[in-house]
Amino acid sequence: MTALVVNSQSNIVITDNFDRTPILFAELKAPITDFITRHYVGFIINQATRVVKHNIITYEIIIVSGLKTDTLIYDQNYNIVREIIQKDDSIKPVQRKKH
Repeated sequence: MTALVVNSQSNIVITDNFDRTPILFAELKAPITDFITRHYVGFIINQATRVVKHNIITYEIIIVSGLKTDTLIYDQNYNIVREIIQKDDSIKPVQRKKH
């Protein structure tokens, strides 16, 4: 299955076995938005997706602050189950080789 994930900056085609459905930010449930507001001050929601695989529903929320992008995974009851945190040192400028 191919899913089209759309955000305000680009269209990305992801090939996987999941059923992915983009969610409007206004449709996110309070437990998700409250968690982000309390624990990720200064971050904004960039993308929200409902994912179904083997009849199990999860929600993937991509949040951004400046150059930092983190992903939060919630279960079908809107409980946080995983935080994929970008390390501050994981983005490094490209080193150009001198010729």
